[in-house]
Amino acid sequence: MIVNGLTKSLTERVSTGNPLIIAGPCSAESPEQLLDVAKALRADGRTHYFRAGVWKPRTSPGTFQGVGVEALKWMAMVKRETGLPVATEVANERHVYEALKHGVDLLWIGARTVSNPFTVQEIAEAIRGVDIPVLVKNPLSPDVDLWEGAINRFARVGITQLGAIHRGFSWWGKSIFRNQPYWSIPSSLKERMPNLPIICDPSHIAGRRNLVPIIAQRGLEQGLNGLMVEVHPSPEHALSDSQQQLTPDSFVALLSALQDLQRSFALPEELLAELRTEVDSIDDLLLWALTNRMELSEQIANIKSANSLPVFQQARWGQVLDRVVQLGGGKGLRPAFVKRLFSSIHKESCFVQQALVEKKPAKSEKQVNFISSK
Repeated sequence: MIVNGLTKSLTERVSTGNPLIIAGPCSAESPEQLLDVAKALRADGRTHYFRAGVWKPRTSPGTFQGVGVEALKWMAMVKRETGLPVATEVANERHVYEALKHGVDLLWIGARTVSNPFTVQEIAEAIRGVDIPVLVKNPLSPDVDLWEGAINRFARVGITQLGAIHRGFSWWGKSIFRNQPYWSIPSSLKERMPNLPIICDPSHIAGRRNLVPIIAQRGLEQGLNGLMVEVHPSPEHALSDSQQQLTPDSFVALLSALQDLQRSFALPEELLAELRTEVDSIDDLLLWALTNRMELSEQIANIKSANSLPVFQQARWGQVLDRVVQLGGGKGLRPAFVKRLFSSIHKESCFVQQALVEKKPAKSEKQVNFISSK
């Protein structure tokens, strides 16, 4: 199923060609905190929805979990006093009912929730028949099928005001980012659902406020349709995600710089650093994959040794090479490069296997009955 995208009731809030802007603190901490931010955003005039987390799915149970229903009353107060529509995250059926009861104008589904189809279906059923915008964040893992599936669960119950939020993906390695952007994933979603608006959450991708502008710019340059940014009156005192929130003044400056993407506000070295970090994370993934591949080679060596099978098997190597060359070509990689790369990997794999079969380290390439591809 391909959804029709946002209906007129939401697109009316965004001028043609202008990004959808959602902003506000990570979590609602007090009525004064919410009103301080909301008034600043209202005065600037470029924010379409005021956001704040009411229920916070934190990793540790001992941390701030959000104020809960009481904070929805504060959100309603913000809406009355500033006129800004309000948005919050819902993670179960009860959250939906409480948010709707208190007049929340937009709901979003968090990454942890999206990763559980049972919970997504429960929420979708709770919203069935309600004309309200719903934005679905990407799941924790870089799984475009899971993301698309969650969106279609809402489409199937009749929700027409649908969009997606790209907030990056969890990564076990070290990085300057909190979550890896992997821009190809939202691009794939856009290809599958061309009418679906997708906005960028640079706060959760960056994890550090000085990187938020760079990610925001990259998101819009990637063709995403807007931004969700965390804004707090005193970020250093925030009860959650203090390092990634901007002050209202910094956020206004960010929007002003983004109005003309032809005038890049990020220094070339900063953009290079961001791109190189993405390359580093992919290199980490390659090394992880190679390590696991060699571990499998060791298991194969044990089986070959037990059954007196030769380390090098021409037929199998031919199958491997034909397969990877075909796959690589389909992804735009030159066949000669793929052959050289996998010949080196295969050679190392044979060394590993031969060393285990002989129960001693391989001393040279001559010890392995290896025939490289031409």
